[in-house]
Amino acid sequence: MNISNIYTLIKKEFDLEFRQSYALWGVLLFAACTVFIVFKAFNTLGAFQWNVLLWIIVIFSGINAVAKSFVQENKETYLHYYTLFDPLELILAKLLYNFIFMLVIIGLVIILLTVFTINPISDWSLFLKGATLGALGLSCVFTFIAALSGIDRSGTTIMSVMALPLVLPIILLLIKITAVSMQLMVDTSVTGDLMILGAIDLMICGLMLLLFPIIWRS
Repeated sequence: MNISNIYTLIKKEFDLEFRQSYALWGVLLFAACTVFIVFKAFNTLGAFQWNVLLWIIVIFSGINAVAKSFVQENKETYLHYYTLFDPLELILAKLLYNFIFMLVIIGLVIILLTVFTINPISDWSLFLKGATLGALGLSCVFTFIAALSGIDRSGTTIMSVMALPLVLPIILLLIKITAVSMQLMVDTSVTGDLMILGAIDLMICGLMLLLFPIIWRS
């Protein structure tokens, strides 16, 4: 596995994104419209609603953004990759790019929610730890499902069907960790929740790295 090849693939992803930029603007528009509609419907958002809305927007924005990771590339491109790169280099580059993109999505959604409502987060250290681990877990799930979608060319259909059940444990932990960071609840086991979230990330990423080379060459 060559680090320079991974860097080249990540750079290619960013070049495509900056050239097209529809994914980022689409996420921004989706998040802004969702927050505005909810805000106008309820006039205000409590801390609990703020918490849940944050991660709902992140999930669906992430699915729409990451779905293009493999689907946008044709079979000829895959054949070209097959001759140039190791499958682990390809999937790691996709994962790192999508991880960065998920962090950007989370940041954008937080900014939008803060513009329309009062930000209830008080323990930013705890929130950032949970958000980083959550972004990694979501990136692993979405990247792997996007790879499966790209192989059979089923687009976002298979992503919606397969991804949502897989991300439920991650989202439930994120909602709990975020609630603690907002002081909505007191939980002395929040460190354990962070460790569980990290273990889920390792399990999903390990499974993806194990299976992707087999799937890609099949």
